[in-house]
Amino acid sequence: MIGIAFMSQLLSAIFKPDSRAEADRAKFLSRMFGIFSERIVSLWCCDERSPYQDIGRPTVKTSMADRGYTLDFTLRDRKTGALYVAEMKCEIEYQSFRYFILMNAEQLKHHKKPAFEVFLRSARPSEDLQVWVRKKKMLTAGAILIWGAVSPSGRMSAIEEFGLRDALSLDEMCRDLISWKCQRYEALLSERRAWSIQLFDGLLSSDFDQRSSSGELPTT
Repeated sequence: MIGIAFMSQLLSAIFKPDSRAEADRAKFLSRMFGIFSERIVSLWCCDERSPYQDIGRPTVKTSMADRGYTLDFTLRDRKTGALYVAEMKCEIEYQSFRYFILMNAEQLKHHKKPAFEVFLRSARPSEDLQVWVRKKKMLTAGAILIWGAVSPSGRMSAIEEFGLRDALSLDEMCRDLISWKCQRYEALLSERRAWSIQLFDGLLSSDFDQRSSSGELPTT
C-alpha cells in the first residue's frame, strides 16, 4: 500500500492493516475516527501550548460567487494575532492510504470542490475575498492546511506550491495532546469508547428491544 512505510507510529499502529483480510477493519476504524476528528483539532487549539487558537468556522465569500463557502476553522496565531482560514482533509484508508500522508503538493489537487478551491485561494489574500466569522468581517493573513499526517517534504511542497502559512498534522496533534496529558482529550475518547461499547453490547443483547423501548441501555 502506497505510503504505509512512511506512516507515523501512532496512527500507523491503529489503522495499518497487517493483511488484505484486515482492509475492512481499516476502513471501519478510519470512518469512525472521521466522525470526531475535528474535535481533536479543537481540543488541540484550546490548549495554551498550541501555537494557534480556533475562533470559529469562517465563511469565505468571493466577488465571483453569490454564495459563501464555510471552512473548518479560523486559526489565530497566539504570538502575532494573525488570522488564518483552515481546512482539514483526513482521508486515511481511501485508495489504499494514498492521501493519508502528505508527501507532495500534487495530492491537494485531488480535492476539486469549490470550497477547497476557495480555501487555496485564501492562502494569498486579495480584495475579491472576504472572510466572515460569527457574522463579523475578519482580515486574514492566509490559509493553513490540516492533513492526516504530514512528511517534512510534503509540508514544504504544499507551502511553496500554494502559498500556505503551514500544513499541520492531525497525527502530531494527537501526540501533543497525549504528551500534554490533556484531560479534555482523554474525556472525549473515553466518552466515544463508552458509546461504542453501548452500541455493540446493545446489538448483542437478547433483550435489547425491550430495554431500549423503555429508555434503558445495556450496561457494561
